[in-house]
Amino acid sequence: MTAPLYDVKARFSEYVTMAEQGEVVMITKHGKASVVMISVENLSELDKKNTDSFSSRYKKWRTSFDENEMDDEYSNILSDIRKSSAATVKNPFDEE
Repeated sequence: MTAPLYDVKARFSEYVTMAEQGEVVMITKHGKASVVMISVENLSELDKKNTDSFSSRYKKWRTSFDENEMDDEYSNILSDIRKSSAATVKNPFDEE
């Protein structure tokens, strides 16, 4: 259902009742859709359907890392860098 803001203001409790009964009320302002009024139950259903939000995907991604594995990987990378640097850097005091 679509209703203009001036009508919703005049009959607000009626529109709330409609929304509580499952009606989706689109409120227009100056002829353009501006706000939607829905029940808390409908909002909960939408939240359940929209589980693939950015924040939920980020949380899943972030918790997928094992800190111990990260430490081991970091140590291995650092060790490899040190080994390759030691092989390529000449000590100026070494005799040739």
